[in-house]
Amino acid sequence: MLPEILSKYQYLANPITLTVIGWLLLYLFFVFFVFFYRFFSLNSWLNKENGSLNNLLMGGGISRDSSLNRCIERNEKRDRNLVNACIEASIKEGKKGLTFLAIVSSTSPFIGLFGTVVSILVAFGHMGNNTSLSLVAPAISEALIATAIGILVAIPAYSFHQILVSKFEDLISTLKMERDFLVND
Repeated sequence: MLPEILSKYQYLANPITLTVIGWLLLYLFFVFFVFFYRFFSLNSWLNKENGSLNNLLMGGGISRDSSLNRCIERNEKRDRNLVNACIEASIKEGKKGLTFLAIVSSTSPFIGLFGTVVSILVAFGHMGNNTSLSLVAPAISEALIATAIGILVAIPAYSFHQILVSKFEDLISTLKMERDFLVND
């Protein structure tokens, strides 16, 4: 089946174009994997911290599920520097995966464009002296597949990045409010 498809679309038989498309599809798989893994883990973490903050607001102590509690429970003194260090550790943990999504969203259109340029060069190389619109148009349209896939990968990567950044900022805001309740100036 694949050889029949590749013989019909001779420009997709270019190994560089196929490598670019494969690379972008691999990116797309990891974009979805990173998003769903980080979304559910950040959402769970945020729910625990919101529960702890609500407990603090209601006059109770910090919840055992809170990451700040786990960080500071080893020390008798709850000073601002220790709690800030715990928040910085949480920031480092919370940012995992965001850089990957940002890189994919910014580079995948360029990777797709590279595949398109190579495909167009190969298509023009196969045309020889016979250049007509009926020969050029299909070759160019097939070459644009790589750019389309690059854009298709960039859109969810960027959207997912923005969603996770919003969750991450909510988490940090909640941690800072907990800090303010735990440490009095």
